[in-house]
Amino acid sequence: MTTATTGSARISRSEKALFTACEFWASARNCSLLGQLADDALTQLRAAEASFTVIGLTQVASVLRRARAELMETDPPPLLRDVVENIEKCLADSGEPVDQALADFASELALSRLSTRT
Repeated sequence: MTTATTGSARISRSEKALFTACEFWASARNCSLLGQLADDALTQLRAAEASFTVIGLTQVASVLRRARAELMETDPPPLLRDVVENIEKCLADSGEPVDQALADFASELALSRLSTRT
């Protein structure tokens, strides 16, 4: 992804959304989200929310939107650790088929790339 963001490789908006969503989802499911969000949590939550929205995972996007609002609108803001624990719990309890939706989205992207090459 670093190569792609520096302009050394072409990456579509949809591919970036997929990468962001997969990275976020993996961190949340592996309980390592706190480390990922340690630097600029608001920007990363906003990017992940947008990515999940593009993919069509509205429940996940809603969880991230609420977490971001909690960090921005609560005075004093809650500890990031507490917000992350809540995100991880909400996502674990979500009935949304995230793994399948990510796989389907990746498949659609791959098929789209193949059809543009022929």
